[in-house]
Amino acid sequence: MKLLAKFVTDNGVIRITRNKRGERAYYQNGCYHSQSNARGESLCAYIHAIFDLLRQKRARHVLMIGCAGGTLATMLRRAHVRVTVVDIHALSFVIARRYFAMPEAVRCVRRDGIAILRTSRQDYDAIVIDVFASDNTVPKNFTTPHFFELVERRLRQCGIMVMNVMVRNDRDTCANTITCHAKATGKPVTLLDWPGEKNRNALIVAGDIQNVRIPSRIVPKWIKSELQQIVKYRKPSFARSPRYKK
Repeated sequence: MKLLAKFVTDNGVIRITRNKRGERAYYQNGCYHSQSNARGESLCAYIHAIFDLLRQKRARHVLMIGCAGGTLATMLRRAHVRVTVVDIHALSFVIARRYFAMPEAVRCVRRDGIAILRTSRQDYDAIVIDVFASDNTVPKNFTTPHFFELVERRLRQCGIMVMNVMVRNDRDTCANTITCHAKATGKPVTLLDWPGEKNRNALIVAGDIQNVRIPSRIVPKWIKSELQQIVKYRKPSFARSPRYKK
């Protein structure tokens, strides 16, 4: 494993590494924030789940709040989706482009994500929230009913929101609590979780999800077996999923 770069920031130390196969990793505060192959395609199962959901919805313009390695933005842009990425730290954009092959065509905005939702007049087909504080939890101001109301205002009529949440273990109720707050908009909301794993990603999906099916191939076949100890997932369970089709 080769260390490509190290950045000391107010939120901790960021390390960018590369292995012999050219696969990159973005590591911060004891957690992998991004992993990709040499082409910038994600090696994280939850990113492929989000990508699948957005492609099912045929999203043409996606707002992403939170950048890290920008692997989802890269995959969407290569699928000819218009992408706007918002992050309060400009360094994230530099890292995503320099080390993770994020295209120049991805529009990057250095600004607070909530401020964008509050002041923008642009509507989106999908909004993806993937933001974490230094302790790897979602900042509280991104979990309130008021926040989800702001998201709802910026979604087109058939749009969806997807939020990534870290779950420490099966006793961690954080994702369930945030899901309850998201229901304040009155829109259908479901929680996709993969119980049994520690420090896993769960997805909160809200909006027009009536005809959306559960992603069937969470882990792409080309992900190397040695990586699956990091991104292995079991069959998902759902906190509320009557509108999903199997």
